[in-house]
Amino acid sequence: MARPLRLEFEDAYYHLMNRALEGRRIFETDRDHEYFLSLLLDISDRWKVKIFAYCLMGNHYHLFAQTPMGNISRVMRHVDGLYAQYFNRTRKRDGPLFRGRFKAILVEAESYLLTLVRYIHLNSVKAGLADDPSSYPWSSHRLYMAPDKEILWLERETVMLNFNNAEKFDDFVCQGNDRSIEAFYKRKRYSPFMGSESFIGSMLKKLTRNPEISRLEATPYFSDLDSLTKRVGQYYETSRASIVSGRLGKHNAPRNMAIYLAGRKAGFPYIDIKRHFNLGTDSAVTRACQRVTMRLEKDSQLRRDLEILLEGSNLCQVKT
Repeated sequence: MARPLRLEFEDAYYHLMNRALEGRRIFETDRDHEYFLSLLLDISDRWKVKIFAYCLMGNHYHLFAQTPMGNISRVMRHVDGLYAQYFNRTRKRDGPLFRGRFKAILVEAESYLLTLVRYIHLNSVKAGLADDPSSYPWSSHRLYMAPDKEILWLERETVMLNFNNAEKFDDFVCQGNDRSIEAFYKRKRYSPFMGSESFIGSMLKKLTRNPEISRLEATPYFSDLDSLTKRVGQYYETSRASIVSGRLGKHNAPRNMAIYLAGRKAGFPYIDIKRHFNLGTDSAVTRACQRVTMRLEKDSQLRRDLEILLEGSNLCQVKT
């Protein structure tokens, strides 16, 4: 059976969900939760995805996001695929982790922004995991209640423009969900659209005009960071040590290229790249990638180096 089409376009808003296969737990430790959240930083940095709310439950997750680049399938393959790899690696298991592809509901943000943020924040309360959303550590509600804590990948400002302070926002959430949204999610099969009749009509027109709208893109594949490092070392005829521990900058082209390949092309999580290349912070990964991006615009030899390295990476699609 063919997969259902994903309606993708610039600046689309989605309620995103996925659930574990056979009801197993996918978040068992603090490290599990933190690793998943590090992937949200990844997609924010790579593809400018805006995260308005999240809630990580024992066997599933909820995200409310906007995709400025119109690439939700690529984004979620990154999140689900890399989290599944991490989970299997740390448990010495293999096989699928999630029940299937992620669910994506297109949202009319003008009407449902606040309503959906509240619904996601109340998931922990509804499931009996917390008495109130502020006491649950793995949803974005606690971050909304701490506005002075800088979280660059969480889009709080858009939501908080509707409230004088965090306490007012908390009051709004704790009022409980509207009947309409409760009814929406009680259906056995969710509608792919949350919005007015005119919004749904416009989405259907987009789908009709472009039936190939969710075509997947190819991603360069390296099995792990060691194989990527080895490939770069062989190409530049330099040692592994000089790549993973050497100085950044124009005099260490192999190291810069390896970090760029890992972060911008192969899609490894920044938290893993940071550890592998002995970088102090996630932002150091970003800066290294940005340096190579700027050099690629001017340096034809560097572009050729990149082309050859990618040709040797066994191009394939990331499987989820």
